[in-house]
Amino acid sequence: MTNTADRRRFFRIHDNVGVTFSVLEADEIPAAQEPEAKPVDALMQLADFNKKIDLLLGQFKVRDPLAAELLEVLDQKINCVVSQLELDSQLTRDLAHRVQEVNISACGMGLYTDEQLPAETLLKLELLLLPGRFFIYGYGVVVSSEPQTGNDEASQPYYTRIDFRGLSSADQETLIQHIVKRQSAQIKASKDLASLS
Repeated sequence: MTNTADRRRFFRIHDNVGVTFSVLEADEIPAAQEPEAKPVDALMQLADFNKKIDLLLGQFKVRDPLAAELLEVLDQKINCVVSQLELDSQLTRDLAHRVQEVNISACGMGLYTDEQLPAETLLKLELLLLPGRFFIYGYGVVVSSEPQTGNDEASQPYYTRIDFRGLSSADQETLIQHIVKRQSAQIKASKDLASLS
């Protein structure tokens, strides 16, 4: 891994992400060394296609920006049609993810939780990255979980820090690309707001 790629893993942003996790019991830990095979369904296949398209478009923009822009618009049009077709199924799936603000990098994340989790607790994780609707699967280990008196969310009084484990290289690259794009968008929005002041 190059130094640049290594540094990208540590970029950290605040973002709204769909999060669902479950605590793994001690007897489940040996089986959790690698993420289990994802159940095959249309939504997951579409998410995988979106990841591949996103990666390829990023590379293609360097060679032919105009063609890449056209392909990006076509991809957005297809996504619009697909999103209409899958709306009912997607709504059901999204209910499983609590969209919340997290502080996230490719190495881990911090978020508010409704219960205190002991350090070293192993978690099974599923993240939904927005607005691209990319699903990331893997495991996490709780680094700390501390009461936060200043948190406005009374239902989530603990701030929990989690290290990611067992992300596939494709999922990790998707997460890095998402963070870099969101960071750029946040910086641009900040500059635009400052120029209006």
